[in-house]
Amino acid sequence: MINIVFFNQITDIFSTVAFFLFGGFLIRLTANFFKGTKARVLGLYIWHSLFSFAYAYMSLTMPGDATSYYSASLRVLKDFSLGTEAVIHLTAILTNTIGLSFLGAFTVFNFFGSIGLIAVDASLRHVTENKARFVKKLVLLIVLLPSVNFWTGAIGKDSIAYMSTGLLLWASIDLKRHNVLLLFAFVCMLIVRPHIAAVMIIAFALSLLINKTLSPFKRIFFIITSLIGMTVIIPMTLEYIGYREVFSIDLVQDFVNTRQGYNIEGFRGGIDISSMPFILKLFTYIFRPLPYEAHSLLSFLSSLDNLILLMVFTLFLFSAVILKGKIFSLGDSKENRSFLLIFALGVLVISSSMTSNLGISVRQKWMFMPILLYFMFLFIKVK
Repeated sequence: MINIVFFNQITDIFSTVAFFLFGGFLIRLTANFFKGTKARVLGLYIWHSLFSFAYAYMSLTMPGDATSYYSASLRVLKDFSLGTEAVIHLTAILTNTIGLSFLGAFTVFNFFGSIGLIAVDASLRHVTENKARFVKKLVLLIVLLPSVNFWTGAIGKDSIAYMSTGLLLWASIDLKRHNVLLLFAFVCMLIVRPHIAAVMIIAFALSLLINKTLSPFKRIFFIITSLIGMTVIIPMTLEYIGYREVFSIDLVQDFVNTRQGYNIEGFRGGIDISSMPFILKLFTYIFRPLPYEAHSLLSFLSSLDNLILLMVFTLFLFSAVILKGKIFSLGDSKENRSFLLIFALGVLVISSSMTSNLGISVRQKWMFMPILLYFMFLFIKVK
């Protein structure tokens, strides 16, 4: 077992500070791109960094995924593959090639998570630009939530996946200008969670079938490109999740049943979802744990975050009643809303059907939650 400390030698302190300051410099340069002030983006970077450093400190006494990735990066590496091995190889570049310490590697992954946070903030500011002041304050409260800033600041998949989601959302707001950014977001998700990237490309292909803003030539081109992408990504995804057999409904059912039994025994927060109604599974994945279910300080903080998310959802439903059934339009001259909605709902349905641990759902729901929040704020009408 490797004894993990923040710094192994005095030069580690300088390299960590240097990378943190360089990250702040790069973040400052993104202000115009994300249509925010330099003070706001730097403030979000510092806020996110505080939780990242807290996570790093806690990892010294409570080993978890971050310490496992770091320890594995110092050993002889396996062949590169998507998912866990990809994160280990990336961490190895930081530790073995560049020579960063444990905390130094954290600063890099913290930068990834901060970019995701700033992109989500920009997207929610965009959708609430003409909303009431209370709604705008609620957006700020959402991006400052402790759980999302905590889990997306560590060495691991969550920081990169969150960055991918944030960039995906921001790119989809003006896809004609940000199509390269959309591709980058897809590649980031493919590297760490290829099964979510598969949902992403399927959602994009389906959105093209109902998107009437594109010319017939562009629509055909993108559909063909998406189909080619699916023929490559789906086999990779099946191999990633451990199935090489011929794809079938029975195979899917077997996989779902197996996943529903994971992380119930021996893990705090484990719940049996196999007998839950579909709607309850969705509610459980998004809004639990609630305060009365908390079993630790982190769990309690997550439950407070969930209460805020539940409040936003309640305002969303209230606005739907006040508007007497009028819904937002999926058709927009710039935004690909159908793609965002199909992707978010697809990931939600898949994840809620397979995740039996509230601790895992608290982290992984941020792969789609910013997009659902985008639609909730789009609908909310508060004077």
